[in-house]
This record gives sequence, structure tokens and C-alpha cells, in this order.
Amino acid sequence: MSSVSQESQGSSKQLPRPGKRNPGDPAPVNIGEEVVSRSVLWGTDINVEEIQLKFKNFLLNFSEEDSMSENPHYIQLLSEIKQTEIYVLTVNCDHIFQFDKQLYQQLINYPSDIIPLFDLAANELFKQLNGEGMSEDEFKIQVRTNKLRHVTRMRELGPEKMDMLVAIKGIVIRCSDIVPDMRIASFRCAQCGHIEKITLERGKVEEPNSCAKCLTKYSFELMHNYSLFSDKQHIKLQETPENIPEGEVPHTVHICCYDDLVDQVRPGDRIEVTGIFRACPMRVSRNRRTLKSIYSTYIDVVCYEKVHKQSFNHEEEVFEITEEVQEKIFAISQRPDLYQLLVKSFAPSIWEQDDIKKGLLCQLFGGNNKTFTEAGRGRFRGELNILLVGDPSTAKSQLLQYVHKLSSRGIYTSGKGSSAVGLTVYVKRDPETKEIILESGALVLSDRGICCIDEFDKMDDSTRAMLHEAMEQQTISVAKAGIICQLNARTAILAAANPKQSRYNPKMSVVENIELPPTLLSRFDLIYLILDKTNEVNDKRLAAHILSLYGDQRMERFDEEIIPRELLATYISYSRRNCKPVLTDDASSALTRAYVEMRRIGNSSKTITATPRQLESIIRLSEALAKMRLSGNVERSDVEEAIRLMKVATQQAATDPKTGQIDMDLLQTGITTTTRVKVQETAGFIRLVLGEFKENAKKGIRGRTIIEEVKKKSETLGIACNETEFNEALKILEDDGLISTSGKRNPIIRLIRFS
Repeated sequence: MSSVSQESQGSSKQLPRPGKRNPGDPAPVNIGEEVVSRSVLWGTDINVEEIQLKFKNFLLNFSEEDSMSENPHYIQLLSEIKQTEIYVLTVNCDHIFQFDKQLYQQLINYPSDIIPLFDLAANELFKQLNGEGMSEDEFKIQVRTNKLRHVTRMRELGPEKMDMLVAIKGIVIRCSDIVPDMRIASFRCAQCGHIEKITLERGKVEEPNSCAKCLTKYSFELMHNYSLFSDKQHIKLQETPENIPEGEVPHTVHICCYDDLVDQVRPGDRIEVTGIFRACPMRVSRNRRTLKSIYSTYIDVVCYEKVHKQSFNHEEEVFEITEEVQEKIFAISQRPDLYQLLVKSFAPSIWEQDDIKKGLLCQLFGGNNKTFTEAGRGRFRGELNILLVGDPSTAKSQLLQYVHKLSSRGIYTSGKGSSAVGLTVYVKRDPETKEIILESGALVLSDRGICCIDEFDKMDDSTRAMLHEAMEQQTISVAKAGIICQLNARTAILAAANPKQSRYNPKMSVVENIELPPTLLSRFDLIYLILDKTNEVNDKRLAAHILSLYGDQRMERFDEEIIPRELLATYISYSRRNCKPVLTDDASSALTRAYVEMRRIGNSSKTITATPRQLESIIRLSEALAKMRLSGNVERSDVEEAIRLMKVATQQAATDPKTGQIDMDLLQTGITTTTRVKVQETAGFIRLVLGEFKENAKKGIRGRTIIEEVKKKSETLGIACNETEFNEALKILEDDGLISTSGKRNPIIRLIRFS
């Protein structure tokens, strides 16, 4: 601690800090009934005794205006500390400002000196109130200050903020491993073996010049095994998207946390950090003590708390809401028109699209994550993946933006501007330690949230291949640069894609329209087709709705009784945290019957109309619908609505445009059952033709000759054969080892064996 100078008559006055009062006034300060001497810390206006007495008065006398407790707020917290034995006292700086504005300003300007004095005062008061029979070694309360009146933007951190208490908000993008940080250094004299312990002050330790026992100079050596260390963690904080100026790249800040503050946040968390803005010199190299003229800045964390877009917390984090908000949530959940009210409140500026809004609401509420480790069955995901496919100007991107704003955590990205490592993780070298580290991508940062991907059809094939594991197993496996690990990506994916021909062609399947791999399409729980159909009545209503959103030109307005977005976000977060609905017997039997019925539809045409993935999707939708009502049980009505949503969405996308029947093979393999049967028939015709020209076929026949003969034979039976089906049939025969082909446009076909 800085030296204390006693001012007396005739001594030189302390140099005042610019904008501060001169502490050289010899008059004593009255606090309560006590009179303290004028002893100040060198270079400041901090009177040690005065600060401690002011803080004690604050703890003893401050009470919140709306508090129902008889005891003062912080006296109650001190009593809770004795019961929980967690010796941390969190002090709201806004309370200090209300109680004593001068004390608040001193805390902001000299936190390194004020906070240790707060610790001493809190420990003395705790011992007076609750410390009977307790020694001072049994407890040591740490005071943590939070909620400053002004939150500083990262771009405002400059030399004028140095060594001051600041508060900043940002997104955690990297957390380092826990490293030891020396707290007390032990030095041993090489001559007599005398051990001397030195406490680090402000990040520095000074080696003793001479031994106090044998008086030998420069004989000390550092003993690491006798020194005391504390946990330390480096965190990289990035500027929040809403604070980034137009055309600028986000700024990052390096923060350091110690002891029980380590491992309290993870990449993707939005946090508000209260800490001391510091600067430390940088060495030219690790092996030389020469320092650069450039200093590196960081924030020494005093306290941080997790915040979100609407200032509510995630399901696994501390979730605090007032009783008034909780009463509003319960009142909303009891409304008979709850389902329709939630649909109207979600994206009210987008006209109609009710079924799509219902599916997106189900994604926001989510299902239940289930773990069956005892049975050895692994984990079932509860997140829903949704794909929006359709014509341009159908509000796909707007729906993604609404979901992103309502979700507690998550990343919004575009398919064209995203790479494979940008979505998962990428390897880089730490500029300070020069070690290889992993930086989290969009899917890892969206863990326990929703990752919104726009322009999904414009992603590279290698980028889309990285999504297979994340969408089903919800993990990301990494084996790069000697780092082999598996990261959690428990995120729901909401993607929007445009057709390859700009407009959706109803005569072609979804796979042919957007050219996505069938293995990726099958992992989406709901696939919505948004088509722009011309209808004069609907066009007038849509135009009236859009014009009504433009200020003074108000036409027919729709029902404005909706839930505010902040309250809706809180309602969703509360439901995700507190509701874990379970399937009732009635709901289970309804699910079984529905699945069997969906499978039975394809028996006549021998097509697959449902798979176990569709059954799991219906279960997740049913649980999400139960969460909307804050119910602990999944009812029969939830299952019926989930089945309806499934039929409206995915089964519409899986409808064969040629036959009009549902065919899940279309999403599983990209080929309908009807097409597969026609390919098998074409392969049979090819074998007949090759049998007729057996001798010539062994030498080789051009493909054009064979396809003409095949068309003649198929037309006699009333079966149409096109070139695509002919090429697929050739692949099947080649895989069976019956023929070999060479060439692409007009291949030469040779008969290997005839069966």
C-alpha cells in the first residue's frame, strides 16, 4: 500500500488531483460522533480512517426504498454470509452514490486504494456483528463492486481512464486455461538458508538486497515450492454488435480474473465487467528485461455479471426476476387464448405466416434434453432445427432477425460470409504467449442458444459438411495442430435458403430446388416452404398492412393487444428454465398411434412416409407446446398440434411433385421411391438390350444406341424413360459388376458378364 503522510503545521501540502479538492485542509472531519485525523495517502485525497468510517456508516444505514425487510440491506447480506460461509459482499455502486456522492467519486478515481479499505471496514464490521468466538483467520470478506452508473464503451478506454474503475459490456470469445499467479514470493539466502517472504504489490515483487540474518548482499534465490500462488485466467472480450459503429470492426479487450472468479463465464456469454483499467510494460523478448515504449492494457476484474439482450439470464445462469414480472408471466400463462396471443406477439410486423411463426416459437421454447448415461444410450437433443425455403421477398431474413433478438444467446451469420472454421473453431497463435490456441466459432458461441444462418444455400460444401455432427450429436470434434478435443455445440439452427432458379419451382422437389445434401436436409425437424402466390384479395390486405406500418399513412390496423418484446423474451427464458414437461400416458399412446398411421400411409405404394427422426421431432414439438403453457405435462392436445405442424411443414417439403404423395426418401436420399422404381425398370430394359446384342456388347456399344433401343421397349409398355434415369440405371449396373463404361456424354458400354 502507498505510504501514509501525516500532515502537520508547517509541512508541505499534498498535490491535488486535477478537478479534486485539496486534501491539505487541516480541519478535522466529523463522521457521526467521531473525529478523525487528517492522514491521507500520498498523491490522493484519500483519508484512510474517514473512508473506513464512511463505508461502515453506509453498510449500517443504507436501506432500499421498496425494501420490506426491517434490517438494512447490507446488514442482512452480512448475516447471510455467516450462514452460507461464502465470504463475498457484493456492493451496488448506485447505492453508494445515493448515500455519499463523494465516496462514489473516490471509489471511481482510486479503486486500487479504496477497495482494500472497504475490505478492512467490512471485516471489522462483520467481526463486531457476527464474529463472536471467530478468529480473524477464519474469515476474510472480499468486497466486490458492480453496477456503476456509467457503462464505458470499449472505444472510450483511453489514457484518461487509466487506473480508474470502469464498467464495460461485451461478448466472451475466448477463455484461457487456469494459470498460477504468484501472490507471496519466498526467497532463501544461499549463505545461511534464511527464508524471507515478500508479498506482491501491484503485480511486482522486489527481491531483498541483503539478508537480515547474515547481512550478505544479493544472496537470495527464489523458491517456487515455498511460494503461494492464486488462480488466474485470461479472457478476451469483444464489443457487442449493437455498439459497433457503421463500417467498423469490433474492438476487443483483454481482461484478467483471479481466484473464485475463474471459470465463471464461457465463450458466447454476454457479461458486464467491473474492473480497474491498467497498463503494463511489454518486454522486447521473453529473455530480455528491456521494455518497449508501448504498454499493453487490460482490465483487472473486480466483479462481473452475466447480462443479455433484454437483460435476462440464460437457463443455467442466475435467473432473477421481480415478483411483479413473475405475476405478469403467470397471468399470461393462464389466458385461454395464450397460443394465439404468442403468435400475434411474435414478429407482429410480418403479415400472416401463422404456421411458420408457431414453428419458430416452438424452436425458441425448445424441448427437453435427455441423458441416458446409466442405460448407455447417450443423449437425446431437445433443440429444434428449422429451415425456411422459398421465394425472394417473403420475410425469411426478417423472421431470422426476430428469433435472434428474442433468443438469450446466439449468433447471426450469413452463409456466403461464413467459412467452416468460422462456424466451428479455428486455430491461431496467441500473440502474447505464442502458444497455439482454439478460438470459438459461431456454433460454439451459440451453445445453449440459437444460431441463425442466412443465405444457407450459398455456403460451400465443406462448410455445410461441418454441420452434420453439430446438428445431430451437438458436438464439434477438433483434431488440429496437436489439439484433439470435443466441444459442445448444443445449439438450435435456424437457416434460410433461396431456390437455385431465384423462384421456387413447384414441379421440382426441395432437394432439386435448393441443391442441399439429403443427409443435411434430413436433420432439420421442420422445413417450411414459403411461396409467393398471386391473389388479389391477399395482395390488397398485405399492401394495407405494410402501409399501416408507415407512420401517418395508417390504414386498417390489426389487433394491437400483443405482449411487449422484452416481456415475451423474459417469458421464454422463464419457461426454458423452470418447465421440464414429461409425457403422460395419454400423450404417449397418441404419439404411438400417430407414428403408426404416418407409416401406414406409404404401405400401398411401398414408400417411407415417416422415420424415427420424425417421431423424435414430434416429441420435441409437443414438449415445446407444453412449455408455452408453463405446464409440467405434455397433453394430448399438444401432440395433435405437433402432428399438424409436422404435416404442414416437413411433409409438405417431402411431397413428391410427380405423384403428390408423401415420400420421406426424398429428404433421406434425394430420390423419390417412384423415381427409384423407374430406375430399376430402366436397368432391366438395358439388360434386355445388352442380351440381344451380346456379341457386340462385349466389344462395346455407344450409349446413344442403347438408350434409343431402351426408349422403344419402354414406350411399348407405356413407360417414359429420360436420360437422367438412364444414367442412374447405368451406375447401378456398373456397381453390380455387369458392365463397364468409359466416357461421359456418349459413353462406350461394355458387357462384362450377363445374368
